[in-house]
Amino acid sequence: MLKFCFGLIVLIGAITFAAIQLADNPGRISIDWLGYHIDTYFGVALLAMLLGLWLLLFVFRLFRGIVGLPGGFFDRRATRRRDEGVSALSLGMAAISAGDAEEARKQARKAEKLLNDPTKTRLLSAQAAALGGDSEAAGRYFDALTENPETRFVGLVGKLRQALEAGDREEALPLARRARDLRPDSGFVARTLFMLETGAEDWDGAQKTLFDAVRRDLIPEDEAKHFRVAIDMERARLKQEAGDLGGAADFALRVLAVEPSFPPAVQIAVEAEQGKGRDRKAQRLLEDAWSASPHPALAKLYAGLWPNDDPAERLKRIQKLTGGQADSLAGRLAVAEAAIAAELWGVARSALDAIPEAERSAGVFRLLAYMAQAEHRDAAQARGFLERAGNAPADPAWTCSDCGATSGNWTVSCGNCGHFATLTWKQPPRVSALVAPPETDIVPAPTMIETSAPAEASDPAEVAVGEPVGSARPDEPSGDAPNPEDVVRRLA
Repeated sequence: MLKFCFGLIVLIGAITFAAIQLADNPGRISIDWLGYHIDTYFGVALLAMLLGLWLLLFVFRLFRGIVGLPGGFFDRRATRRRDEGVSALSLGMAAISAGDAEEARKQARKAEKLLNDPTKTRLLSAQAAALGGDSEAAGRYFDALTENPETRFVGLVGKLRQALEAGDREEALPLARRARDLRPDSGFVARTLFMLETGAEDWDGAQKTLFDAVRRDLIPEDEAKHFRVAIDMERARLKQEAGDLGGAADFALRVLAVEPSFPPAVQIAVEAEQGKGRDRKAQRLLEDAWSASPHPALAKLYAGLWPNDDPAERLKRIQKLTGGQADSLAGRLAVAEAAIAAELWGVARSALDAIPEAERSAGVFRLLAYMAQAEHRDAAQARGFLERAGNAPADPAWTCSDCGATSGNWTVSCGNCGHFATLTWKQPPRVSALVAPPETDIVPAPTMIETSAPAEASDPAEVAVGEPVGSARPDEPSGDAPNPEDVVRRLA
């Protein structure tokens, strides 16, 4: 505003100065041309010249407007169609986001008609066709997009999504690799490629993809550590299956460097040390792993280092192992199971009674039910504990964090949903799928009680009938007591 006012003042001043000069020095101009004689003042002649120039300019613009009228009309029409086409593209993408397939197809046809440029409308047409379930038409559009260097990545990602939706991982894997080569910084492509390579058990490729994704900040380091543990653990398992226990131990030790108490890795490392005749080192491995994080499988492995021990000696071994972590749930259960196997009821009861009520799982009540029957032949109390077991939280198990399925053994992928590296040792949800472990699983179901041939299941009432189970005094082992795990299995 200040600039405008300043310019206006300068213009008025200039005009005023010119008018004063012309008034003080009017001057005269005489023109003789073709018999005409013009005699006038200089100011009048100057004004006439300015009017003539303005008139000439007006005529020129009028002529140019008339001549360019058809072209201007078509230019304005093209601009309007382009604006309407862009609007149709925007509305079409909004319809795709809202899941309205019919509106998306309508806007795609409108955009194609208005823009008349397939390179701009193919993506919308492909997405609309895919949303409407016409995968064949969507595939044609995506193929066309891959032919143009500017839209090749979009076309590859579209075809990749189609292959994933169809469950065709063999087709999806090369598409993901081509897309990664075009856009290595795409987080979606990096994660998808990693998922496909782990599904194809291409562990070398998966590890390279993971390293590159972490380097580009596409996958957080904490998440990558979890993935590396799963990859190394599976490689250890494959080496173990192939009979290369040394190679398996190398990968297992890499896992233990990240997770010092991971039971499947500990098992392989312990077996490797035992194979070399280094039982003391195997014992230290298990004791260190237990100190880091108690786990039922570690207690079973520890007891297995001395296969010829009698139940009482095994109890002492377990008490030594759990000494530093005796207050943990896994430690108390390990002592209780070993004491039950030795029929030292007082030790077992002390361990189970020390477990807080809020931490008691179904397995705790099943052990209490067995003790009520085996020690006192109290079938009513045993049934009461079994009823409480039915309402108690489930025992910890290898549980899939995605679908909630449980397994007695760790596997690199969930046996129910197939997702990679989702099994963790935790308490499963109240309702979960039970996955049958494959024969190649390496971590057995944790139990400290020695097993014999499984007995046929019977009603709890039938278990209460029969000869007395040895001595009724606590802590005094009996000679011919039935196998504790068989009785627990019957009671359950």
